[in-house]
Amino acid sequence: MQRRHLLIHLVVLAGLLAGLAACGGQPPGGDPTRVTPQGRIAEVNQGANTMSVIDVATDTVFANVPTGNAPHQVVASPDGRELWVTLYQDNHLQIFDAATLKELGRVELGGTSDELAFSPDGKRVYVTMGKTNQVAVVDAPTRAVVTKIGVGTTPHGIRVRPDGKELYVTNTAENTVSVLTLGDTPSLAITFRVGADPFEVTFSPDGARAYVSDFLSDAVTVIDTASRATVATIRIEKQPAQLTFVPSTSGGPLLWLAAQGTQEVWVIDPTTNQMLTRITVGDGAQGIIAAPAGKVYVTNYNDGSVSVIDVATRKVLQTLTVGKNPTGLTYVPSS
Repeated sequence: MQRRHLLIHLVVLAGLLAGLAACGGQPPGGDPTRVTPQGRIAEVNQGANTMSVIDVATDTVFANVPTGNAPHQVVASPDGRELWVTLYQDNHLQIFDAATLKELGRVELGGTSDELAFSPDGKRVYVTMGKTNQVAVVDAPTRAVVTKIGVGTTPHGIRVRPDGKELYVTNTAENTVSVLTLGDTPSLAITFRVGADPFEVTFSPDGARAYVSDFLSDAVTVIDTASRATVATIRIEKQPAQLTFVPSTSGGPLLWLAAQGTQEVWVIDPTTNQMLTRITVGDGAQGIIAAPAGKVYVTNYNDGSVSVIDVATRKVLQTLTVGKNPTGLTYVPSS
């Protein structure tokens, strides 16, 4: 009888350990009410159907939240109150309360979603739908699709220019970028060629330049947004993925880029287009975001981890275990 009880306890313990491993060593749910004075990083784990939340002050994963199937990107609303999640294998978006991490609602798209971007005022959300070659325009307050606009083949990356007047979309299967003119009735303005498999796009803080990571060209295309002409090509060693501008401790903001094929983050001077630093992170570096506390967070898709980098020293502070196949991530300010 005692032996049977021992076996039962061992089986239960094994199940608990397996569950913790699936959640990156953290209990499901966790404590969403935790006070996070320096804000939070929310990131989605595509292979685990979860969203992990990191306390910026302590760099600890304190909550794991179930999501729909294959979450790919999470973006905080401009007011920091909501988290919007795209799903590769479901036909809707999910919306979570950024403070409580409870699901608030969904947006039915009629197809799967890749990435999304907010208008600066938070009233519109733009969503790439790679399987239907469209961008869905969503009214954020009512959570309703306003319209869908055809773009290039297999759109993926999407970003609104800082002034809110234009939207850039990367079309991965045809090596182009589509530019949409925004306003009450968004419309396609132009589509032009870039490098092979354009993955992501970001803008310089003043909006004068767009930077497109060409995943299979091992390069970044630099575009003058006034003329929509390519003005430079920055060579990257292998498979550039997400990229973002980060304030520097001296001088202007620098371009930080996750190079998935080299397991590195590259820091680039946008005035010279030269690489300043290469920082070794985890396997499959993909997503990248900065926090005002002077840190950059990078998702490592193949490692199931997030690397935390100190901006001033450009050194990895630590590596956090999250869920399987982490991809997109976002910063949420303290409430």
